[in-house]
Amino acid sequence: MTFSSFISGIVVFYVFLLAQNGHSQNPIEQEAMVFANAADAEKIYLQLSGTTFNTSETIWFKAVVTDVLNHRPTIKSAVLHVELIDPLDNRIVDKNLLKINGGVANGFFQLHSSYKEGNYIIRAYTEWNKNFGSDFISSIPIALYRVQKIESKLNPIRDIFVRKDLNSNTFSLSSTIAVKELDSLHIGDAMLYMHWNGGNDSIFIKPKRKKPNINVQHRVPIDAPIVGYELRTKNEVFTKSIVLDKEYGSLQFFPEGGALVDDLQSVVGFKYLDYRGKGVEIEGRIEDENNNKITEFKSNILGMGKVYITPREEHTYYGVLTTKSGNTFKYELPKVKMSGTVIRLIPKVTNKELRIWNKEKNSDSVFIKLFHRGKNLFFLKARFRKGVFSYKIQHKVLPHGVIGLTVFDKNYRPIAERHFFNNLKEENLDIIVKTDKDSYLIRDSVPVSISTQQKGRPIPASISVMAVDSSYFYDTNLSRKNIVSYLLLQSDIKGTVENPSYYFENDKNMSELDYLMLTQGWSNYKYQEKKKPRLFDSEKGLKIEGTVVDILSKQSESSLTKKKYELNMLLMGETNESYTLETDSTGFFTFMLEDSYGVGRKFVMQSSDASNKKGNLKINIKEYEVPEIVYDTEKVIVPVDSIIEKKMAQKIQEDIRLDPYLLPSTIALNEVVVSDYKLTPERAEMVELHGMPDVVIDNQELIKKQKKWTNNLLRWLLFNYPKEIRVKRFGSAVGFELAYVHGADWTYVVIDGIPVHERDYHLIGNIPVRAVKSVEIFPSAGTANKYHGQVFDCAPICPPPPFPAILAIYTYSGKGLYGAFPKINRTNLINHKASQYTPVREYYTPKYNESSKIDWSVPDRRALLYWKPNIVTEKDGIAKITFFNSDLTGKVILIVEGFTSNGKIGYSELFYKVDTP
Repeated sequence: MTFSSFISGIVVFYVFLLAQNGHSQNPIEQEAMVFANAADAEKIYLQLSGTTFNTSETIWFKAVVTDVLNHRPTIKSAVLHVELIDPLDNRIVDKNLLKINGGVANGFFQLHSSYKEGNYIIRAYTEWNKNFGSDFISSIPIALYRVQKIESKLNPIRDIFVRKDLNSNTFSLSSTIAVKELDSLHIGDAMLYMHWNGGNDSIFIKPKRKKPNINVQHRVPIDAPIVGYELRTKNEVFTKSIVLDKEYGSLQFFPEGGALVDDLQSVVGFKYLDYRGKGVEIEGRIEDENNNKITEFKSNILGMGKVYITPREEHTYYGVLTTKSGNTFKYELPKVKMSGTVIRLIPKVTNKELRIWNKEKNSDSVFIKLFHRGKNLFFLKARFRKGVFSYKIQHKVLPHGVIGLTVFDKNYRPIAERHFFNNLKEENLDIIVKTDKDSYLIRDSVPVSISTQQKGRPIPASISVMAVDSSYFYDTNLSRKNIVSYLLLQSDIKGTVENPSYYFENDKNMSELDYLMLTQGWSNYKYQEKKKPRLFDSEKGLKIEGTVVDILSKQSESSLTKKKYELNMLLMGETNESYTLETDSTGFFTFMLEDSYGVGRKFVMQSSDASNKKGNLKINIKEYEVPEIVYDTEKVIVPVDSIIEKKMAQKIQEDIRLDPYLLPSTIALNEVVVSDYKLTPERAEMVELHGMPDVVIDNQELIKKQKKWTNNLLRWLLFNYPKEIRVKRFGSAVGFELAYVHGADWTYVVIDGIPVHERDYHLIGNIPVRAVKSVEIFPSAGTANKYHGQVFDCAPICPPPPFPAILAIYTYSGKGLYGAFPKINRTNLINHKASQYTPVREYYTPKYNESSKIDWSVPDRRALLYWKPNIVTEKDGIAKITFFNSDLTGKVILIVEGFTSNGKIGYSELFYKVDTP
């Protein structure tokens, strides 16, 4: 290591590299090189095709999974869990189980009309990362909008009045519930749920005769700037966010190093968040308790900045803001200490100069530790000279990213801490994106050339490419991140980093990154917790785990007499697979399975002991342990940005105008009279969308007419309803069956309100009759093609079938196709279902050329023009792609992200223009 010059006041100065510390006596130097628990974790970066969607769209995503220290593709985990979560309902709406290849996995969530409007979360994690808590579960908030006409969006939550009660420190809320507009299919009771940061409440809504409206009143704490309403009936959910105090704001001050010390000048970082939890630009002043102005301050556009102050112990200091309405708010600074240490880190071109002062002006020893992502880099040991110490830290000897710095006194007690960002541009992956023109016509082909380099030399990399209408993308994704901002910044500090890509746009913004380090970074570093035992092993592939127990054995049986058991398993599929293994002495077993894709494979398992006895043995299959759903309430109930709402409303209305199948026709329940047809909540949406079914088959009929050869649903329908249903077989003996309603050229299969994607139709024939609650046939539903975009990848380019029908299936699990294969637990012999990887689906891109069979008269309103998450540039670092524009004009943004096998990461974007001929 090269030492820079330092001030002449230092008496003794040493540098201890960790490799030389094996015999050191002081406890700082004896600390392990890798000290943090999370230093062994994995980082998971999620790239989404957007953060705002309507319920007819698909969410596309790519996940990059790396080690923590070097950002190399993970070698620990081979399985990734990605979930779509409704946080207020605390439930997982949909999930993907993905295979990680070279640190990369990709998938999708197909949205549908049964999803309620509101804020959701997409989270991703590995089994291994469950050892490190919620900080290492990657979570992204998204917003969903339902496809419906704006004029039909009548919200029954009306006339909300808010009153601030200073005596009780609460807000008093009064609101009206318009009972007649609760739900056209429901006139019963409802529940109103209220959510705010740190609390929740609920009110039972019981409609009264001859009373069209119900008034509800309740209170919330005065420090809750926003409350979210969620009104639930049997069939509908209505939400509304109420801002209680638009002038509410949080201004916090963070002395550099951690403390204000009497008569020592300090740099104080500050951060302001408004009632939405967003940073906004502010101006203010510092005053003492006597209203004497000390200095003024001004933030950047994200509400952060720094101010210089020389405090005195006898004074109390406040940050003072005055709003546009004339109200003044005071925010207290930390108390001033009579003695202590102050540090300052001064950025320079090739180094950062560290200066330390102590109030006592002594010559005591001082120790400094530098660390990075839970790994110690090196220690400095020196002495103060008259209370002053200085040292220049060279940029090039430190890693790229967030660096921690802790100062210890002569007794090895920490007295100050600081984090800073070490920017080494040459360590990034350079991605060069080129098109052959700057401007194209609608439906033109767009050839793109991509090269990946590092320090000017070609290097192979795994990249993703997304092309999207820029106005739509930017207007609906106001806060953005990318692979660089996530892996280098967000993944190392706790909390939400607002607009993280902002800091990496240019050198000026990069200099403002120190404001974030002063405020959020110094106290919210993710690598504070020391190492502890691991509770979860990494997943290496698909598996079935469980235990075998002898139900007649005595619990006091010693470990020396515990038995091992033999297990035989038959795994069903296109080809059946048989497995045999022996449990360990505790009865635990693990079957590692070959890779397969689908919604689960049925298996039969039986156990026996050494004497081949089976009757007393019971097999328990281990269910997967899902992490607790953790989220910030304010991020979920915050009002939708007006820009996003306007943009989404415009897009939905234009999509409906050009594709009427998106908008279901509705009927009022009292227009239909059907005897013995109970309108359950599951059936209500189908009735509202498509009218009443022509054929209803309930479970009693299914069971009564079931024969040995009709255990599966489609086979049962073929034998019992041949005039309504025909079944066609595809493939050989390991093929599958497909059901058609007579007279229709395509039959949509909708299970528990969820349309089955075309790739999964081969699984429908395996649904057992015993799992089905009812089957209903809609032979000529004019609105059936509303499912076209959710079933076929080529939509909306390929036209919908002219004569569609619907086969609606309701299962006892109510979970769609995934839940249609029930688990039957029996002693000794069990039937169960093994997990499979979620099938991967490619984004459909039309080809507008003379040989294509695409109907050119069909409008093409794709905002997402291209999505390819798994491109690899070879040794020459080059990749070439081609895609076609849609009918949208304006600017298109090409976004390319990538990383290499040695952990170099890069991001690039390019704009081009689209015009009409």
